Amino acid sequence: MHGGPVLDCCFHDDSSGFSASADNKVRRIMFSHGKEEILGRHDAPVRCIEYSYAAGSWDKTLKCWDPRGASGQERTLVGTYPQPERVYSLSLVGNRLVVATAGRHVNVYDLRNMSQPEQRRESSLKYQTRCVRCYPNGTGYALSSVEGRVAMEFFDLSEASQAKKYAFKCHRKSEAGRDIVYPVNAIAFHPVYGTFATGGCDGFVNVWDGNNKKRLYQYSKYPTSVAALSFSRDGRLLAVASSYTFEEGDKAHEPDSIFVRSVNEIEVKPKPK
Repeated sequence: MHGGPVLDCCFHDDSSGFSASADNKVRRIMFSHGKEEILGRHDAPVRCIEYSYAAGSWDKTLKCWDPRGASGQERTLVGTYPQPERVYSLSLVGNRLVVATAGRHVNVYDLRNMSQPEQRRESSLKYQTRCVRCYPNGTGYALSSVEGRVAMEFFDLSEASQAKKYAFKCHRKSEAGRDIVYPVNAIAFHPVYGTFATGGCDGFVNVWDGNNKKRLYQYSKYPTSVAALSFSRDGRLLAVASSYTFEEGDKAHEPDSIFVRSVNEIEVKPKPK
């Protein structure tokens, strides 16, 4: 068991997974044996984790581990890579790893050569990053901020590719003549159609067609902030973590819950132009 809140988790395969915690530890969980072990540690809370295999921390480092190694932190730690600020989010596609940190920094690594970032970028959004997720086709990534926006970015630095990037507003409403803007905490891409869902502190999950720049669907409001999202491997299920993220300070709130809902094709399939 972790000695603090679990901040992220991911699967290795069907028999094991990993978790990252505010107790500074990375743990491996063996589902078939009902056991777990400490894979390694950071010097501050471990905010995000991805398999293939990397963990990012508020100690301003990215660490890569080999879970096949002998037990013990020094034997499983492959490398430590300093980051410009605290790591808020990670995402992997193919050989590319995207690291989003405080200060709106974005580092893009090639996993085959981790000696330095392949690209060093600054978020095109003006405010703090909350989540980064790579496109399933490997051409770029989506980045969300605390100011109710999502940016669609591309790895290719050619003028033609960069001309395709854009940002859009979401998770906001007008009330009494003023705009109320909510952080976008989570992004999840559908594994079949390449559309994506966003979850915000407004308690809503929206599904978007990024290619056609349209919203496809909005699910009924969840009890409190949507903190995390994940589609199943076949895209038929969507897991929604409804958990107050203290964006309005300490106050009474609904209990933390995880909802798993069936996904209908009409909610996630792009409509013909």
